[in-house]
Amino acid sequence: MALKLFDSILGDQEELDREEELVEKEEEDVKVNYLEIIFVFLLAVIPRLIYLFVLSNPNIPGFYTDVFHHWQIAYLSKTVGFSHGFLRLWDFKGMEFFWGLLHPLVLVILMDITGSISILIPRLLSVFGGSLSIVLIFLIIKRYFNSRAAWAAAIFACFFPITLFSNTVGMQEELASPFIFGAIYLWPKKPFISGIFLGLASMVRAEYWLFSFGLVMAAILLRKNANKVVTLAITYFVIIFIYMKYLADYTGNYIYPIYWNFLASVKGEWFANLPVIGDKLVAEWISRGIFAFGAIGIILTLIKRPKHALFYFFGFGNILFIGFMVGFGSYVKGYIPRFWIDRLYNWPYVFTAILIILVLFYYLPKKIKFIDKLAINWIFLAAAIGVSQLIWKPINFNVNSGISSYYGEKTLAAEIAANYHGGGVLLPEDHPFVTYFLAHDYKITGKNMVGEMFDPFYYFKDQKNLFSNWGNDRTTVLNWLKENNIRLIVLTQDKPSYDGLVKREPQLFTKLPTKDATMYEVKN
Repeated sequence: MALKLFDSILGDQEELDREEELVEKEEEDVKVNYLEIIFVFLLAVIPRLIYLFVLSNPNIPGFYTDVFHHWQIAYLSKTVGFSHGFLRLWDFKGMEFFWGLLHPLVLVILMDITGSISILIPRLLSVFGGSLSIVLIFLIIKRYFNSRAAWAAAIFACFFPITLFSNTVGMQEELASPFIFGAIYLWPKKPFISGIFLGLASMVRAEYWLFSFGLVMAAILLRKNANKVVTLAITYFVIIFIYMKYLADYTGNYIYPIYWNFLASVKGEWFANLPVIGDKLVAEWISRGIFAFGAIGIILTLIKRPKHALFYFFGFGNILFIGFMVGFGSYVKGYIPRFWIDRLYNWPYVFTAILIILVLFYYLPKKIKFIDKLAINWIFLAAAIGVSQLIWKPINFNVNSGISSYYGEKTLAAEIAANYHGGGVLLPEDHPFVTYFLAHDYKITGKNMVGEMFDPFYYFKDQKNLFSNWGNDRTTVLNWLKENNIRLIVLTQDKPSYDGLVKREPQLFTKLPTKDATMYEVKN
């Protein structure tokens, strides 16, 4: 039954081959209606702006604390990192190159243009990118199928809760997705621009590097539009080789983001070695079914080779990827129930819905005429969108559960600011909220914020006995404090390095009467 459904969606091979010969003529016949584009964009962007500014707190990006981490990378790169080298990303966690270059770079550009460092910058970028993606999905489906299916897909994507919410939080996917969809839409007519777009998408996140590479390989395997495939591949690989050289210069690893994502999420080096039981086991087996669904889709797309193959490859490929990560990798060890409403599932959900929409609005009406006449497909779509609104309940529950940590970090930042009297402040590496509040609310510049991960202790060979060679290391540590003009040390937990330093050099430090963290004033 499933194979028949796939076969129906993918279409008859002989018919598709004939259509492929006329693809360029068909593309010219499908006129771009700019009023439609504007309307679809407004249909997408208005509910997103309403959610962002009216139905939620615009300063709290849902349950994604990583939004502040990405902001931190951009802000510190702008104020600190770029002075250390060309596009030298900077961060307290040492993860700046793990995420990718393009997102922080775009945020830096937007900060310069707007003169603002607000968290709204990444969130509005996300709104714009998500809305633009919906427009591109509309155009792709209209080109390869029909207007009814395109409108149905766009309407669903505009109001599906996981998509709407994900498009507002400020994460990176909404920067990568328009490049991917743009490349698919422009292929094969403009292979050079498609190659550029896929290269740019690769620089957003490691996953999109894999997706973009997969799309280029798929275009090669399809064995169509040979000259254009060469242009696509050369353009893409030139950009990628430049990016790899950049990564090697700063990290020593040509595929740094992919390498560490593999170690973290597949091998599981960042997860506790706990048994996969209970809910995690259920999620693992469901994900293996998801993996099988994606694999079947990719295989049949390769066999059928429809003219819209790249669109299907991106959809099935994303499903395959998420199924593999949770079903066969170690990512499942970090499983929590909100996985199923996470942004990583956004495109797999929407793509699966699009497959159903194509059956209802494109394939079945050709055989069963009354479906269109009685608007059965539109009724089904309206019911599906209505029922999907129930997803807002778990979304809002998870958003509300993270609000207390936001205000707790804000309180901590206020206490730090109250005890800050100039010079450098030494901060813990795992509090990007604090970085944001200090910079945005209290105007302490990034140049005066120093991450504890960059202190000399971090580089000592004997981490178990940090003071075993204190006679020689003392000068190194004290000089480092003086060179960075450290006037305030903030500790949110006990650290053997600083506890030992204060114990050995009590004349240099004054413990302050603080509540939310341990703070020492430094006498330089």
